[in-house]
Amino acid sequence: MKKALKYIFHIDHFLIAVLTFVLIGIGYAAVMSFPIFDPLKEAMSDMSMTDYFFRLADKNSDVNQDITIVDIKDEANRGKIANVIATIDSLEPWAVGVDITFMGIKGTPEENEALIETALNAGDRVVWATQLVDYDFANKNFAEKRSSFFAEELAVKEGFSNLDDVNYNHNTIRKMFTVVEGDSGTLASLPVAIAQTVDSTNLKPNSKLTIDYKTKFVVLPVDSIDSHEDLIKDHIVLVGSTTDEGDMWKTPLGKMPGVVLQAYSVFTVRSHNDIHYASYIVNLLIAFVLCYLFELFVDLQNRWLARHGDAPWAIFLSRSYLLLRIVTIVFMALVTWGVLSLFIHHSSYVDAILILLVLGLMSEARNIYIAAIWALSKNHNWCILKNSLFNTDKK
Repeated sequence: MKKALKYIFHIDHFLIAVLTFVLIGIGYAAVMSFPIFDPLKEAMSDMSMTDYFFRLADKNSDVNQDITIVDIKDEANRGKIANVIATIDSLEPWAVGVDITFMGIKGTPEENEALIETALNAGDRVVWATQLVDYDFANKNFAEKRSSFFAEELAVKEGFSNLDDVNYNHNTIRKMFTVVEGDSGTLASLPVAIAQTVDSTNLKPNSKLTIDYKTKFVVLPVDSIDSHEDLIKDHIVLVGSTTDEGDMWKTPLGKMPGVVLQAYSVFTVRSHNDIHYASYIVNLLIAFVLCYLFELFVDLQNRWLARHGDAPWAIFLSRSYLLLRIVTIVFMALVTWGVLSLFIHHSSYVDAILILLVLGLMSEARNIYIAAIWALSKNHNWCILKNSLFNTDKK
């Protein structure tokens, strides 16, 4: 037992794991320092393993039973939209979110009057979209709110529909706004305002939630509402266009209309299922432990082959590195499965990219370490060299 523990906790394994992280650090410094790596750096800035996990989860996700999307299409005028909202409201949904901002007086007077009448009759059950603009980085708030032409006069319930971050760099949408403090006071985002209409939801101002994409939604064409009352009554209904090219966004599941993104955000707020990300230190610790364990597996595999060194199959597996590759693939697959299970079932994420990178580079670090031991042991008799597991020329 003592001999086994001495082997398991041998300093060689520890130093190989440390060297693996040194190689990663050198590679990262090179990517960050040289302009030739700018395309790689840009790609890495908008990359997350959670995107892959959400795509896997999406294949087996269920259709949401509480949220329905009504697609008004691009051709619907203000009069028709007003009638649609009024019809939906008459069917007694829990809440209606209108993901459309009616800027200024447009169309015919009758169409605008229809919108005003709908807004008057709908009451607090309907939440109207507004847009926040001119972000103040110093004070961390938006300077201006742009609402529908009737919103201020009628004092309707509003929620801001901003999806992109304040830099407007159109990266993949992984997080949603919740509540912000502005010049006009505290304002909830459209998804939060909708969720609060159904039940009380308390969220910290100026915070963001990671959007939970592990569900699907029914999308009703605007002309099919009357035949699907069961999908309106006692449901949260979002009204918007799924075909407006100006309102398409990059998401982990691919290109997505803004109204569908709002539906995922409502689902996230109501499920209280924010993704919990492991801290930087925890990620490093997990990656180091797994690297150490992987080094033990690889070393045990090599020693097992060495004991059968004269057998043709052992020679083949050793010289071709076939068994090493199989062990590496299996170990990586098990780690990926574990991280995926943690993400899907417990909404917790550890840095899978870092872990896989560490496992991928460990063999290189091991080869460099063994080569250094062999080279130095020719001319030196240091304690670390004499006690190394890889010193075949001990003095």
